[in-house]
Amino acid sequence: MHNKKKTVKKGSLTDFFVGTPSYNNDRDYAAYAALTAPLNMFFLICLVLHTGYLILFSFFNILIMQMFDLVGVFFYATFIILLKYFKGSWLPCTLLTIGELFLHQICSVALFGLDPGFQYLMIPLMFLSVFISKKGKTIRLARNAITFLSAIAFIFLLVFFNDYDPPYVLPIYVNRALLIVNCVTSFLATAIYSGRIVTSIDTKRSELNLSVDQKSATIEQMQNKIIISFANIIEARDGSTGKHVIRTSEYVQALTLELVREGKYSDILDDRYVRNTILSAPLHDIGKITVPDAILLKPGRLTDEEFNTIKNHTINGKKIIAESMADIESEDFLNIAKEVALYHHECWDGSGYPYGIQGENIPLCARIMTIADVFDALAAKRVYKAAMPIAEVFDLIRSYRGKKFDPVVTDAFLAIEPQITEIATDLADQEEVTIS
Repeated sequence: MHNKKKTVKKGSLTDFFVGTPSYNNDRDYAAYAALTAPLNMFFLICLVLHTGYLILFSFFNILIMQMFDLVGVFFYATFIILLKYFKGSWLPCTLLTIGELFLHQICSVALFGLDPGFQYLMIPLMFLSVFISKKGKTIRLARNAITFLSAIAFIFLLVFFNDYDPPYVLPIYVNRALLIVNCVTSFLATAIYSGRIVTSIDTKRSELNLSVDQKSATIEQMQNKIIISFANIIEARDGSTGKHVIRTSEYVQALTLELVREGKYSDILDDRYVRNTILSAPLHDIGKITVPDAILLKPGRLTDEEFNTIKNHTINGKKIIAESMADIESEDFLNIAKEVALYHHECWDGSGYPYGIQGENIPLCARIMTIADVFDALAAKRVYKAAMPIAEVFDLIRSYRGKKFDPVVTDAFLAIEPQITEIATDLADQEEVTIS
């Protein structure tokens, strides 16, 4: 025989009234469930309160109040069940709850014999304070103060600044105690309800922000993979395996972060500029797609005409980025991507192309890309040349300081020589890189 263990669900009664509804894991109704859980708790307190009233007024044999509280018990019990098992929108629930509380208080006070007053405006004020964002200590303090003071003001004004003449006969101390218990209990329920609503709304805000961040990160990763794949296809045309794109991107990232660490060009290298420079690196040679294979793959020396055609890949690269990525919302990214593609063959001393501009007239993102691109072109094997030992490449980089390359950028690049060497080695094609 097999022993069957009987599973007992603990706390089911409590969960039924004050827990999160069973469909809370349903994405379509998660926000609704976050509201109905506090509502279930709120109506449960009201159910207990009116059940007590019903017993009390039955004891004193006051028929009008018995009828009122019997309707209240039925109303709240029905609502608890409806909220538990019916899905719907949070807005009707909120409006119904505000309306119910407002009208119920007026009706109750009328039966106690009190006159309506401006204190009833405190009720919607409490509920409106719930929707104030939790961001900022001052805002949170103001929200809590509004909720607390509204409740205290309502109870104080209602109990101590009203003459009342109830339509039934009770000892004055019983009547006074009943009024206080009614107000305090009602607002205790309201305070707890408001607190749970605040928590639910703040939690949903946090979850939404997290979800947006995660989706943005996923989209960015997909975008980067597409860009790198596209760039790899283009690079493969000149005999590269595609690792040129990955290596140069790694060099650019390492170099840019080193400049930030050293505090260089701090007026330019904010978080957005750094991010966009790194993201743009794979697109630096996208204009090569316009260069004929006969020129791109030529193993011998290029003619002047052929070299001019090669030079045009920078201008064409900018055009391709401008036209193919025009719908991208990030204008900053587009501008930097175009600058990287257009100016990454310009030199600090003005000897580069396509325009021969010099110094800081060359955008910083392009000056960073230039040294990364030249380093990889020298250290990697191409169809027209063998790979140069990395130690010799660094010697050339030093000799180009203030000539081909920005001196500040060159110093930062040389400062991370071990890191650059590691990237070149780890991402090298087979038999491609020689350390010395």
